[in-house]
Amino acid sequence: MYIAEIKCKKTSGKVFKTFLLRQSYRENGKVKNKTLANLSTLTEEEINLFKTFLKFKGAISHTQTSGGPVTVTPGKSIGGIAVLNEVAKRLGIVDALGTSFNGQLALWLIFARIIEQGSRLSATRLHSNYDIASVLKLKRGFDENNLYDCLHWLSDNQKSIEDALFENKKSSQQFYWYDVTSSYFEGKCNEFAAFGYNRDKKQKKRTVVIGLLCQEDGDPISIEGFKGNTQDTQTFESQLIKLKNRFNCESIIMVCDRGLIRDKQKKLLAGYNFHYITALPMSQIKPLLNKGVIKYEDFVDELKSFLYENHRYIYRRNPIRAEETKIQREERLQAVKEKVEVENRKLNKEPKASQIAAKKRIQSKLKSLYVSEWVHVLEINRQFTLTVDQEKLKEVSAFDGCYIWTTDLSKSQLSDEEVYRHYKDLKYVEDDFRSFKTAFLEIRPIHVRTKKSTEGHLLVTMLAHMILRELRKAWSPFNKTVAEILQELYLICRNTVQIGENQKIECISTPNVQMAALLKAINVEIPNFDSVDVPVVSRRKVREGVKF
Repeated sequence: MYIAEIKCKKTSGKVFKTFLLRQSYRENGKVKNKTLANLSTLTEEEINLFKTFLKFKGAISHTQTSGGPVTVTPGKSIGGIAVLNEVAKRLGIVDALGTSFNGQLALWLIFARIIEQGSRLSATRLHSNYDIASVLKLKRGFDENNLYDCLHWLSDNQKSIEDALFENKKSSQQFYWYDVTSSYFEGKCNEFAAFGYNRDKKQKKRTVVIGLLCQEDGDPISIEGFKGNTQDTQTFESQLIKLKNRFNCESIIMVCDRGLIRDKQKKLLAGYNFHYITALPMSQIKPLLNKGVIKYEDFVDELKSFLYENHRYIYRRNPIRAEETKIQREERLQAVKEKVEVENRKLNKEPKASQIAAKKRIQSKLKSLYVSEWVHVLEINRQFTLTVDQEKLKEVSAFDGCYIWTTDLSKSQLSDEEVYRHYKDLKYVEDDFRSFKTAFLEIRPIHVRTKKSTEGHLLVTMLAHMILRELRKAWSPFNKTVAEILQELYLICRNTVQIGENQKIECISTPNVQMAALLKAINVEIPNFDSVDVPVVSRRKVREGVKF
């Protein structure tokens, strides 16, 4: 950093001087300058003191000036927040949310979801460490109750927000992916909460079903919550209504997992003039095998297709997946054998141990590892042995690595390879759900109670995920997670330089070489935000006896 003196001569002959605090840096081999602060209001003596401070900043703790001691006090972090805000602007999220107070709080919730996956209370307490208020230019304070109200506002405005984001892309993409998952609740006081299929294996927890709709490039465009006992297929028609009536889509192709598109859904798609690509579940494959329409030996590594009853089917065997399935089956069988050995040793060691209870435990293990269809338990003299039904095993393993896909598109409209490729791209939505639930964003467990709060929470998570996708793309060459990089940028803070007792200057710390590279990769420069000091408080206090 250095102080630049700029002279401006007026027509009257009077010379005006401007003193600017600047930073020089290199970009593409060229030296450039960035203005950090205007020091023109300082006296000449104060400017000289500041020049002395810059000259001896490496030994500032030992330097005394005639104006008094110089100290630097670190302030709140602003680096990561500035990056998140800039990416939100590029994606159109800032414009979609608007400039109202609730729109600003919604951005706060999105940034908090990325920085710290906590409650609305923890999002409020981020104010003590992050200068979010200055970045968002807040004009009034708030507490956690305002953030809960903001979730309701997001729910009420979800359609307009999603529509604005969709319009911002201005694309006419042909393929759309849709998939569902579930997340569990803590407690039971939620309008969505119900006992249903729990993908998190939390059998005693109520769940909510979540549907995510994505475009061809993998960007999410809509998220929707359903009651926890809703079947996957029952969530499908609402997505078609969105695409037709809200997003004005025509003749698109829906790509869905094998459990989502059945006969009823195919008729719905035809009614909207939409097409589909999906895979067949085993319950639909077996009738084709039984009728001889296709045989096990027909499945080879190469993609093949056939028409049957006006339906087009594409099929192949994946040898790599077939070998993986075989190995996994052998590992499951070995786990059952080890369980049998444990129970046999217990029966030998303890004469009063119950054989019936031991057999039940073994059978439970067989079911949990999905081998009960071809592995059976025999009991001889208080000892158990396993027998393998080779015929049944041969039948089960014959379909290892075999897949069948179906579409209502002809080969002239879409080749076999294109159908296969687009279905495989469904992994984007699955990756999104993985990020939502088990990785960075941690949508689960859900603690909010009302329907609107839950819908607002889901929308916040989707918008946060959109930002994360952009950050991952830009920062992938650095071989670091987004969380690690944001933690690194946390060190870019708004610092206060105190000179003596009367002079105080605020400035943002200069990024080091690594930080500068990260900022350049995402194409963001940290602007010199005006400091905003608003009262952000948490009404709820830390309970006594809480262990840290």
